[in-house]
Amino acid sequence: MLSIIAFLSGICCLAQSRVSADVEVKTLMDGKVTTVTKRTFCNGNGRVVTVFSSPTKFVTCANLSGEVKMYSPADNTVFSDRKDDFSTKDELLFLFLSGRSADMGLTSFGYKIVSSEPEEGGYLKRTYKSSKSGAVPKIEIVLKDYLPVYIAYYNGAGKIVSKTYLSSYDMSSRLVLPARVTSIDYLNNRDSTVVRTLYSNIRIDSDEPEFNFEVPSDAVAIKNPLVK
Repeated sequence: MLSIIAFLSGICCLAQSRVSADVEVKTLMDGKVTTVTKRTFCNGNGRVVTVFSSPTKFVTCANLSGEVKMYSPADNTVFSDRKDDFSTKDELLFLFLSGRSADMGLTSFGYKIVSSEPEEGGYLKRTYKSSKSGAVPKIEIVLKDYLPVYIAYYNGAGKIVSKTYLSSYDMSSRLVLPARVTSIDYLNNRDSTVVRTLYSNIRIDSDEPEFNFEVPSDAVAIKNPLVK
């Protein structure tokens, strides 16, 4: 029964128009922990507004085309750019909202499924490959009850370079989302980097004004503030 509910939730989520959540991201790297807190507002058309509260207050607006605006309310400045890296196609909230969580959006990035194998315990392992330049050549997604449990990324030598675990699914909501995402990057000759992302206070189809946020027309355009 649980698998049927999960499958139907993937179909029903297509009817949802938007979702928002409070997000905490903790990164452990070189023995140091950094924390970022933000609120994310995802529209059904792929437009995502993110309000960062710490360690720096700013707002980003991005879409599927990779157009992004970074707005600083403190000094009323805005940085604008467009790159594929900025596309919201792989934003977790959008993947689940658009019913594309089964492949985590890999097909939209040119990946093709090459195998699908059942495993013990009711798990299903799907393998995707890409020959696109610069892309991770092989990615495995393991699912249970139609929901992704973990994603493994392989380099050209067949070695796992990164793993992402998705857990703490809430089945009580109209839109099933993982409340915890843990990513581990296995780095050469140094400690691994671990990123833990927690989603809380998830709201579906709320009327929060942030969904329609627009950068003020009098904001001053600046160069990328992240580049020194």
